Amino acid sequence: MLDKKYYKDLVSSDCTSVSIHHINWWLMKYESDFYDAIPESECGKWSKWVRDNSINVFPCVCPKREQDCIFIELYFEILRVSELEEKEVYFEKILEEYQKAEYNEYAIAIWLKKYQTIYENSRFDEVIRIKLTTEPYTKIEILLSHEEFKCLRAFKKMYSTSYYSIKE
Repeated sequence: MLDKKYYKDLVSSDCTSVSIHHINWWLMKYESDFYDAIPESECGKWSKWVRDNSINVFPCVCPKREQDCIFIELYFEILRVSELEEKEVYFEKILEEYQKAEYNEYAIAIWLKKYQTIYENSRFDEVIRIKLTTEPYTKIEILLSHEEFKCLRAFKKMYSTSYYSIKE
């Protein structure tokens, strides 16, 4: 089970979603706990991630989830969300570029091709889900604020809408 202090500090009882400012505060507060927990965790994937930050990290499939591994996975997922904040300005520029091409089907096709990889690699979900146990299956869910990542959400929507309207 996840230590309640980590979860309580992240999700307060008076709030239904978590803001990016709160996420960044939480990440700073528990950064040393995160790096201390990695060598203690029985799940070897986290030590590998520290050695080679470029590897893909998949959700833990250990038959029995340990507290350290659950906390590390939670921290890792929250860290990924925090890193998206830095890209908001970039997505704003992409949307401005789209607006210049908005009524030109040829220009939109070029825009779609140019940003296809960005679209495919921009994994974003407004809910972070972390598995706690396998039998019975239990999880925690952290809802991100709807006010955050407006440009990223707009880009994802604009890309998919444009992609399917041109393909028809």
